[in-house]
Amino acid sequence: MEVYFSGTIERIIFENVSNFFRILLLDIDDTNAEDFDDFEIIVTGTMADIIEGEEYTFWGQIVQHSKYGEQLQMTRYERAKPTSKGLVKYFSSSHFKGDWTQNSSEKLWISTVINTIDKNLRKIQTKLQSISGLSAKNREAFVSTLRLNYGTEMVLAKLANYGIPNKLAFQIQDFYKEETLEIVENYPYQLVEDIKGLGFTIADQLAQELGIESQAPERFRAGLVHSLFQGCMETGDTYMEARDLLEQTLNLLESSRPVELDPSQVAQELAYLIEEDKVQQIDTKIFDNSLFFAEEGIRSHLIRILEKGQSKKQDLETIQEHITTVEEELGIEYDSIQKQAICDAIQKQGLYPDRWTWYR
Repeated sequence: MEVYFSGTIERIIFENVSNFFRILLLDIDDTNAEDFDDFEIIVTGTMADIIEGEEYTFWGQIVQHSKYGEQLQMTRYERAKPTSKGLVKYFSSSHFKGDWTQNSSEKLWISTVINTIDKNLRKIQTKLQSISGLSAKNREAFVSTLRLNYGTEMVLAKLANYGIPNKLAFQIQDFYKEETLEIVENYPYQLVEDIKGLGFTIADQLAQELGIESQAPERFRAGLVHSLFQGCMETGDTYMEARDLLEQTLNLLESSRPVELDPSQVAQELAYLIEEDKVQQIDTKIFDNSLFFAEEGIRSHLIRILEKGQSKKQDLETIQEHITTVEEELGIEYDSIQKQAICDAIQKQGLYPDRWTWYR
């Protein structure tokens, strides 16, 4: 059962900046956990910068830690409107460089920020320029840091509303930076290609939430590209037969959303992908671009090796050097069996450029 705890961050116990995992102590103001009667609770989970002294609401499940007792394993959270106390504490912490004491000038600009932050962050800088006692350097740094941290949390909150799991939301925000919401809301299927661990089904659910119809061309195209790559990874081939690709794509699309589709419409989008060089076609075989061009590179390098020596047998050391060059240029790594097969093909089989058809 999901419960919530609202309150003030007393202190951050632990934080890992590389993966955003944090452990913090929350002074409880409100909760719907009926059997919980303590005045504070440990909260753990993946979250953006957390400001000590600020008010938050955390949702999640209560778990029992063997050493520290009951804790809240967080699934999502939101921050209340920033307070003067919290901002002063934040800008006095290691998160922000500068000497910030609560003098009268700083009280004035903090109050200004609090009154305008929810309306429009872009107006803050203009308002701060009218306040004496605040250097241009600190003013610029303040606005930049505020926009970064509050902007990040606004993005993460919106992604949570779209049903994107917390850890994936952090990956998405970290990958797209300031373009996160533009990409997510306008090109949701792009996430399948860019974000590791985010499959077609999650992107499709997001697209549905955004109003993209089940018969939208971009949905068919995303399903085709995803099915092609996954099919190749499962079989170890660099291509799929067009008939098999269409069948698997239809299964994927109809299992993600229970709507019967017209196979001819999906086939039409495949034709468009081929025309636009988004995938490659040889006879009835459809190739994923990344795999196709990787093998094209291998073929070109092997032909170069053979042409250089023509009928002269290549020595093993030279072949191995060329294999290493291919690996470095293409960013790949052959295992020992693959390397041996290449060496055997060149040394023992008498293969010449016009006979290099194995790569297909």
